[in-house]
Amino acid sequence: RLKRRLRGESPAVLFGCGRKALLNSGGLAVVGSRNASEADLAATACLGKETAQQGFSVVSGGARGVDQRAMLSALECEGTAVGVLADSLLRSAVSSRYRKHVMSGNLALVTPFNPEAGFSVGRAMARNRHIYCMADAAVVINSTADKGGTWNGAMENLKNGWVPLLIRQGTAGSSGNSQLVERGAKWLPEGKPALSELFASPTAASKPRRITPHPAKGSSNEDEKPPPAQKTGVPSTISGPEPNGAPSGQRPESMRFYELFLLRLADLLADGSMKPEEIASRMELKKVQTDFWLQQAVSEGKVAKLTRPARYRFTSPEPEQESLFRDDQDSHS
Repeated sequence: RLKRRLRGESPAVLFGCGRKALLNSGGLAVVGSRNASEADLAATACLGKETAQQGFSVVSGGARGVDQRAMLSALECEGTAVGVLADSLLRSAVSSRYRKHVMSGNLALVTPFNPEAGFSVGRAMARNRHIYCMADAAVVINSTADKGGTWNGAMENLKNGWVPLLIRQGTAGSSGNSQLVERGAKWLPEGKPALSELFASPTAASKPRRITPHPAKGSSNEDEKPPPAQKTGVPSTISGPEPNGAPSGQRPESMRFYELFLLRLADLLADGSMKPEEIASRMELKKVQTDFWLQQAVSEGKVAKLTRPARYRFTSPEPEQESLFRDDQDSHS
């Protein structure tokens, strides 16, 4: 999808983790402000839920506000989502907000930028096009005229005609939504519109596909297999020794996240030691999960525990890297 729409401007590589088939499933892009009103967030939640119930993925940017509400609303009712992040992929992948959904196979997180890059306005603006181009249609919940990433991304989509652009009705008077409609967007039908009708457009890259959330073990879903054209741009993250002699491709998902934890821990402890509560806070993990993984790292000799006060120091080289994307043939082994 990215290569077809962006051509020479498509990213050379995507970093990420999660269920790889989601990247080619399309769906509905939902975008809006980080500081959205309660009414806008409530409308976003309804749209995310409705998208999931109709069997399509939500595509968004993972930012606070509309983006997160749309993704989490779909995921919480066992739908699927793709988050195109502008920053901090490594931290987001192990955060309590997203980790369980990545492990369940219902979420893929990707970024065209360094997985440890911090936030910048430039990167946030640059990633907007990827959100649109990985979807089949887009909905703007709210926007401010001539200002901000939501407005700029919507205008870029209107200029290039990547996907149909729908605008939510009923936002505050200061919203730029009406001006987007004046420039060529369409109003989003009220109620519960059939999304498949919104996807109809001469600019559509391919027919959107309903993708089954978290297939049962042993099942197959031929519709999920990415076409040969999508074999380029391989994201990569981390790996480690196979647990209990398990062959490659059959490592439990919990081990993959433990290894991602080790990679992030090596970065945090590069300049010294750190208390366990500080590690949990920096990684946005629950304390009990952090303590469990720290104990495992100590038992494996990767981390040393210091006392008075209790703190941890890294003792081994950073883990080698491999793909954290799950191939369909082994994702539910």
